Amino acid sequence: MKKKYFPISQGVACQSKWSWSTLFLTEGITRSCHRASESNLTVENFINFHNTNVKIQDRQKMLDGIWPAGGCNYCKRIEEAGGFSDRLLHNKTANLSPPELEFDLTATTVSPTYLEVFFDNTCNLSCLYCDQYSSSKIADENKRFGSFNKEGVILPILETKYTKNLAPEFWKWMDGNFHTLKRLNFLGGEPFLQKELEFLIDFIDSHPNPECELSLVSNLSISKDRLENYVEKFKKLVKLKRIKALSITASIDCWGVEQEFVRHGLILDVWEENFKYLLEHRWMTLNINQTIGPLAIKTMPDLLLRLNEWKKIRAVGHYFSAISNIPYMQPNIFGPDVFKEDFKTILSLMTGDREQDKSAVSYMSSIAKEIEIRERNTTELKKLQIFLDEKDRRHGTNWREVFPWLEKELRDVV
Repeated sequence: MKKKYFPISQGVACQSKWSWSTLFLTEGITRSCHRASESNLTVENFINFHNTNVKIQDRQKMLDGIWPAGGCNYCKRIEEAGGFSDRLLHNKTANLSPPELEFDLTATTVSPTYLEVFFDNTCNLSCLYCDQYSSSKIADENKRFGSFNKEGVILPILETKYTKNLAPEFWKWMDGNFHTLKRLNFLGGEPFLQKELEFLIDFIDSHPNPECELSLVSNLSISKDRLENYVEKFKKLVKLKRIKALSITASIDCWGVEQEFVRHGLILDVWEENFKYLLEHRWMTLNINQTIGPLAIKTMPDLLLRLNEWKKIRAVGHYFSAISNIPYMQPNIFGPDVFKEDFKTILSLMTGDREQDKSAVSYMSSIAKEIEIRERNTTELKKLQIFLDEKDRRHGTNWREVFPWLEKELRDVV
């Protein structure tokens, strides 16, 4: 099939805004990417989740050359620093443009082609940059220790308003529209622990869409038996052409005790055994996704060395997520010097000639450039220290022992 790319070059248009919807079924919200402004969903308006007033207005603003407020400022900031943003990356992704754009490049009411769905927060990890809405482990932790609010660091107890259940509306929509999707991404929590995964497999078996790629993002902190069981079921779906392909993205940020601290509950030996199992299955697409937080940067090279070895076995995609909603968990608060040499090492280890490999290098370079123009932010650094002290209390850990460089950096923060 000939590749078709996002056709709108007008203004600051972003393919995600036209093609992509993320649905949080327990929170009752939708976004056009992980950072964009949210729209509220109810049983009554669910059918219009891809064309809410906010999304339509944002598309028109982009056509007019105006960056929508909120999360879109993240990409704007990177591009103004000369970097390669998520917007530019997504605009280079082929075969996701809505069919309406074939006839009208100014269309703002369109059909989704890329759908992400979040059923609930069932998860077995308590990652530092995550929250109770995406992790049942964190929700239980917050309930056990109580709410925390100190100098702008807030760890709340899960509110009842986040217990909506729009799953029935989702399955109604899927029943009539799944055949139009090019990609369906199952989010967590941890997808392999969620009961809806079994239901999804049965649904796809009875509603085949040979043009759709199914994607899962997993922490791989599950038993190998469970993983093998589901992989065999997915393999059957692909073989019978119920779906076009399967993609599994394994979440991993760095390596060593630092990674087990950041992704609390992770056992690296389990993760690595499961990942090596997936390396054997060349019929599926396999990726890793790194969340770029300050606690991961120092040991990212250790992960990249392993990634380069894995790439000798088979192709492995390399993607990134940035922490845009928690200022004190962003690396730019340290100023331009703390990670300067680390980024040089990281970029020197990022290899590969595929277009995706080059995009990964561009993206990481953009993060480094954005940090270079930032000043040290002692207010947010103080919040980081407060946050880590509270997490130590809850997890029984000691961040000062795991990150001696960080203890040194925060000595003068008062």
